[in-house]
Amino acid sequence: MKKFIYGLLGFAAISLTSCDYHDPNSDKFGNDSSTGWVQFDSEGTTYASAVPGAESTITASIPVVIKSLDLINLGNNPFTNNPVNEGLTIYYTVEDIDGSSSYLNIPGSVYLPKGELTANITFTVPASAQISCSQFRVTLTSTSNPNVTVGFEEHDLPTQDFVVGALSLDAYVGNYSVLHTFADNTQASYTCSIATGTEENSLVITGLYNSPNPITFYVNNDGTIRFPEYIENYLLTQGGVDYFVDGDGGYVSCFNGGTVSANFSVVSTSGTGGDENVVLTKN
Repeated sequence: MKKFIYGLLGFAAISLTSCDYHDPNSDKFGNDSSTGWVQFDSEGTTYASAVPGAESTITASIPVVIKSLDLINLGNNPFTNNPVNEGLTIYYTVEDIDGSSSYLNIPGSVYLPKGELTANITFTVPASAQISCSQFRVTLTSTSNPNVTVGFEEHDLPTQDFVVGALSLDAYVGNYSVLHTFADNTQASYTCSIATGTEENSLVITGLYNSPNPITFYVNNDGTIRFPEYIENYLLTQGGVDYFVDGDGGYVSCFNGGTVSANFSVVSTSGTGGDENVVLTKN
C-alpha cells in the first residue's frame, strides 16, 4: 500500500459523555448540565501516512462526540439528558513506546469550540524525520472544565497509540508470517511473500490460502490499502469453481519491520463468503 510510504500515524476517537443531577454519580461531577467525561472511543494502534521527501502535516482526526445518557428519574421513567458543550480544552501528554517522537511538533492540547462536535490534533513531521519506525502513546490527562473528567469507571479509555515510520514501497518486499482469521473466527498460520506490482503504488501477495496466484492491492497516501475489482484477483479453482478475493481495505505499517493488515471476503460463482482478515508480519 503505497508509492513511497513515509509516516504512519493514526486516527483516534474521543467521546464526551454527560451526567446530570438525576444521576446517582452526580456528586462526582457537580450540578452542571455539561458535566461528563472524555475518552477515546476504542483501544488499539492506528495509522496514517505522510508524503516522503517533504515536510508533511499529519492530522489525526479525533471526533469528540457529545453523547446523551439514559437516566431514570424518581418516577422510574427513562429520560435522556442532552448536555450543552460550552467550549472545552482537552489536555494530553505524549510518551515514547519505541523509538523517539521528539521530532514531532505536538501542542499538548486540543480545543473543542462551543457547538462543535469534532476537533483535530495535528502533528507536523519534518522531511528530516524520515528515519526508523517509532511508536508513541497519547494520554488524555485533564480538561479545562473541572466537571469534565478523563474517563469514568468502566468508561476509561484515556490512551491511544500511534506509529510513525519511514518505509518506501520497496521496503515491504519480502517474506511474511501470516495470521489468517476466517469468517467463522477460526485462525491459521502460514507464510507468504510480497512483491512490487506492475501498477503504480501496487503490491502483490503470493501464498494467500497457500495459492500460487498473486493477489494485488494498492497503497494509498494515508497508509490505507484498496483492492481492484474482485474479478482481477483470481485466487484458485476448487471442485470446478473459481474463487476470487474481494478486498475490503486495510493498512500497511512500518511496525515490526513491516506489517500489512488486509480485510476481504472470498467470492465465487456460487456466492460470497464471510469477512476474513490477514495480518502479515515481515520475517
